[in-house]
Amino acid sequence: MNNRSSALDALRGLAIIGMVLSGTVAPTLPAWMYHAQVGPRSNFNFDPTIFGITWVDLVFPFFLFAMGAAFPLALGRKLDKGATVTSLFPAILKRVFLLVLFAIAIYHCSPYRLGGGWNFALAILAFGLFFISFVRFPNVSEKKNTWLNWLGIAFLMGLIAFNVSSQPEVFSKGFKLSHNDIIILVLANMALFGSLAWILTRTNLLLRLGILAFLFALRLTSGVDGSWNQVLWNFNPMQLLPDSITTIVYNPGGWLYRMDFLKYLFIVIPGTIAGDLLVRRFTDKDNEKSILPSKQKMGASLLLMVAFVLSNLICLFGRFLLLNLILNIAFSIAGYILMRKPTHSLSRLYFSLYKWGIFWLMLGTAFEAFEGGIRKDSATMSYFFVTSGLAIFTLLFFSFVIDYFENKKLFRYISECGQNPMVAYVAGTFFVVPILVFTGLMPHINTLHEITPWFGILKGVIITSGMMAVTVFTVRRKWFWKT
Repeated sequence: MNNRSSALDALRGLAIIGMVLSGTVAPTLPAWMYHAQVGPRSNFNFDPTIFGITWVDLVFPFFLFAMGAAFPLALGRKLDKGATVTSLFPAILKRVFLLVLFAIAIYHCSPYRLGGGWNFALAILAFGLFFISFVRFPNVSEKKNTWLNWLGIAFLMGLIAFNVSSQPEVFSKGFKLSHNDIIILVLANMALFGSLAWILTRTNLLLRLGILAFLFALRLTSGVDGSWNQVLWNFNPMQLLPDSITTIVYNPGGWLYRMDFLKYLFIVIPGTIAGDLLVRRFTDKDNEKSILPSKQKMGASLLLMVAFVLSNLICLFGRFLLLNLILNIAFSIAGYILMRKPTHSLSRLYFSLYKWGIFWLMLGTAFEAFEGGIRKDSATMSYFFVTSGLAIFTLLFFSFVIDYFENKKLFRYISECGQNPMVAYVAGTFFVVPILVFTGLMPHINTLHEITPWFGILKGVIITSGMMAVTVFTVRRKWFWKT
């Protein structure tokens, strides 16, 4: 382990790769290759009566979990260097502003939304402006880099204005702040409320868990008509402004903030607890009695982490709920036996993470019958806690390989994608796909599934591989996009 957790980077990178891959495969594959509620079983229409999860339903919570785990590492490092709590707030607000801008720009510049023959050229232009707006060059002064970023933001706003004005048939209601990329918008809200939750409770774990209990109580009672719970849950500061102002930049019911977004703190806050444990590992000292577990034990533990993820996906998707409970209990006991009585700082980290993983997983398993069953949309309590537990087991898997077995090369590209996630998120749509279109390859890639249905995954693999190549290229040159 170094000052940066490569295992956490790998978890974040896996989530980004999964997002891109799942969004680019052809609709010719089995149901478990898509969101559980939107797939062949419902003719690719959203059906909330379908319960269960697939691997696709793990990618967003894994990213949220990694985001939460990064707060103690990033913000804690600043506090260790002498920063005050109040001095962190401007940087947090700036990050939120840039993420919101990013969310709005993605929507208004997407080649799949724009019409006309220039849509893919405009997408590459947008990618270049994203680059200028967010990049941090290692050999450029902070002042010059900031000026470059603001210049990029100004041109990016100009491109958004051009797209909106030149394509009134696409943006029939003009420019709206409520037209945005919902995933990035949720991340912006979590960047604000998740970081504030960690800062306020960084020395009080019980208070942090209390926030979750309070949120659960509000979520449970928000549907009671006439209650203060409902008023608080539905409150939005923008509602205090005159309708003549809000209707200019918002669609009815569309906001940059909704209290409903706070439900994702049920994933982010468990992530911050894991982040605290990672930070503690950096200061945990070993002595002459510190002994790492045997490779046989760690190998068995590694396989057990994989088994946790696969068994829950298979059983929850297939609705084998009793079998899922039995396997979770059996695997939990097996893991406890393998990891108990740790003496080395690394094994102490693993044992602590493992116990939290079991707690969240079993809590989610107990909630499975609530709200009809586990489901991503609309997300159930079981979904939040089960995915948090599985995120910890996946983090442990990566750490076993990278930190214990010291094999950093195996997941190097995945980790590097996790180091520059903003690039990875848009490189496929705004750079790789336009290049494939301009070279004439895209029509052939789009028809691969006609050879055999399973070739439908090749389209996703090609675009995802291109995205990884672009992202790794920027990481190797230390061209990181920062908010």
